[in-house]
Amino acid sequence: MLEEPILISNVFYDTDIREALMDIASQAMVTILVDDSVGGFITLEVMDVSLEKALEMVLAPGGFVYKKMDGYYLVSSGSLDSPAFKNITSTVRVDLADLTAEELISILPEYYSQYVKAISGKGFVTITAPDEIIEKIKEIIEITDTPRKQVMLDTVVTEISGEEAENIGIEWGGANTGSYGLQFGELASIGGIFERLERITATLNLLKKEGKARIRSNPRLVVLDGEQGEIRVLRDEYFAITTGSAAFPTTSLETISAGVIMTVSPRIHPDGSITLILSPEVSNVVGAGIQDLPVISRRIASTTVRV
Repeated sequence: MLEEPILISNVFYDTDIREALMDIASQAMVTILVDDSVGGFITLEVMDVSLEKALEMVLAPGGFVYKKMDGYYLVSSGSLDSPAFKNITSTVRVDLADLTAEELISILPEYYSQYVKAISGKGFVTITAPDEIIEKIKEIIEITDTPRKQVMLDTVVTEISGEEAENIGIEWGGANTGSYGLQFGELASIGGIFERLERITATLNLLKKEGKARIRSNPRLVVLDGEQGEIRVLRDEYFAITTGSAAFPTTSLETISAGVIMTVSPRIHPDGSITLILSPEVSNVVGAGIQDLPVISRRIASTTVRV
């Protein structure tokens, strides 16, 4: 027949916490050892609660912890410099899904971060702490370390004459102009977005067929939410650069890269819409200047759109 568990009842008024623990130990007929880091006073009434519940109630105000050992209970502050730290703690490994170890430690409150160790470049951390603190840290990790969503960008780098660009009439701000009237800026449903993409693709293919456009590249890029991606479609051109005196000239071959560079930073919103920060840069060699040095034409823009 199973013995009935002993329930703890007591009233403590401005009582030394070590004395209160001894009273509980006497009533429960168990051994409770307390290390030197535990101290203070407590005012509390416990009525018909289990031993573990009584310990939680007495220790909670001071942030103290306990651990059931082989034949006794050990009570400590759980701090790194407490005498019983090595006996009251456990060590666990936690693998991270998205955050780096360094990012996680920077997110954790200072009180918890002291229990966490990380190796630079590794996707896991180790936690050495009392069981209650380990569980609290795991809860924070579960909330903050969630895999981020990704955005796949399908880009088309196209050369179009100025007149045809006006005819296409792409307006990022919302209104459409020109013969084709393509429009991006206003928020649309998913179906509306794909409908517009199909119209753009059809328009570009038509211009290509008529010889009015040249598709230079069609790269795809996958970017994590909140990160920055970059597409480079460049052509290297080589120029002979002559330096030195007329009597002793020195000629070296220099490389000039020109083409299209696009940086993009996506942000996915809770409603499913996406904000894109786009920074295109287009450059090309337009001729030679003084001493036959290349002249580079460079156009840079930056825009923010929501789709």
